[in-house]
Amino acid sequence: MTLEEYAAALQGILSRSGTATGVAGHLEQLLDAARAQAGGAEAILVDVFVDQDAEGPFDVWARFEGQEAFALDRRFERERHLFGVEWTEDGWDPDVPARPGGWSREDLETAVVSAVHEWIATLRPAASPENFWIVGTPDGRFD
Repeated sequence: MTLEEYAAALQGILSRSGTATGVAGHLEQLLDAARAQAGGAEAILVDVFVDQDAEGPFDVWARFEGQEAFALDRRFERERHLFGVEWTEDGWDPDVPARPGGWSREDLETAVVSAVHEWIATLRPAASPENFWIVGTPDGRFD
């Protein structure tokens, strides 16, 4: 499986996910808060956290960037968690593709970031400023 094929498979799962509507609503709330806050936010960073073992679980969190980032992040603590995959006794929940054999952690991370980038692009509010939503990893690698 190529990086592109994996990202496409994951993108399909994210798009079909029952959480997509809720995430779209959270993104709208975050944008509205960024605009309403004095000093506001310059951007919203969407961080993709791939677990250390890089077998499949990952989380997607949003955080504000700018002068009032800390206050805005605290205000929306729970709403900033956009998506998560975890291991259960029945396997991954939701059922994401396993990391293909021979892939490094960076390969998996690249594919997941790509899929999340496309997913967020379909969910972000239409009134979002250009380049306002930035998808990447916590260590600063952005798509």
